[in-house]
Amino acid sequence: MGLPYAALDVAALLSFRDLDIRAESALLEKIWAEEQTFLAPDLAKSRRTFLLDVAYWSLYLREKPCIDREFPVIQRDAADCGAHLSEESFLSDFSNLDLYFKEVRFRLRFFSDCGYVRIKLRTLLKQYGYRRRSAKLLEHLEQCMAFYQLQPYLRGGIPCKLSEISIDEMVVFRLSEEEHPS
Repeated sequence: MGLPYAALDVAALLSFRDLDIRAESALLEKIWAEEQTFLAPDLAKSRRTFLLDVAYWSLYLREKPCIDREFPVIQRDAADCGAHLSEESFLSDFSNLDLYFKEVRFRLRFFSDCGYVRIKLRTLLKQYGYRRRSAKLLEHLEQCMAFYQLQPYLRGGIPCKLSEISIDEMVVFRLSEEEHPS
């Protein structure tokens, strides 16, 4: 499971922001200094590797629309060679959902004035193609929240478990007390 931040994750999180090059560079330095324990082991070893890998994936994401237009041609070329290439084979079960929790932590650590992110549980699940909560999905959500040190609350600051609340409840995510004492 890819819970630690990979270079692609950091590049995607940066692409969500409209930062100039100086602000992006300063943010990368801050991530390196303050979030190193959340980086994938290969990235955490070297600042140079971290910066180069994030730069590589940032360029990829900027060029992704062009690459996506070429995917049907690549599929046809693979078929001509007797191979089958499907888009689904490049996606893991929960990869996009992982990115949501990475983005929540990123936003809370570096961009949040209010210290929380809120979303309806139904909306969160729907964004990633889920209609209901399975035991496996709930286990994964709990694992993500524990890894990224996020605590879910209901309105009014009431701690909750996603498995025990209504799917129509508004969930508020905050950094856990161990991470960010008040």
